[in-house]
Amino acid sequence: MDQNPPAKPKDASPDRDDRIEDFLARHGGRSAKAVRNAESQGGTVGWSEVYASDGYTLRCDWSSFGSREEMTYSEIAPGAHP
Repeated sequence: MDQNPPAKPKDASPDRDDRIEDFLARHGGRSAKAVRNAESQGGTVGWSEVYASDGYTLRCDWSSFGSREEMTYSEIAPGAHP
């Protein structure tokens, strides 16, 4: 029997690290601003953001309901972030 809990969607994407590396390469590397993230108390929805040195933000919104997992990536231009 497997004792390990299933991976959360934010950790499950095989291309997540590739997306982040590509984003940072196109936008001048990582910003000094810390990565931010949050999730619901139940761990069913959440988001994370990575910041580039040119002011762009890569945001990943994720959700997990039963066996359905979704991830949506958005690149947000400087000044367009709420």
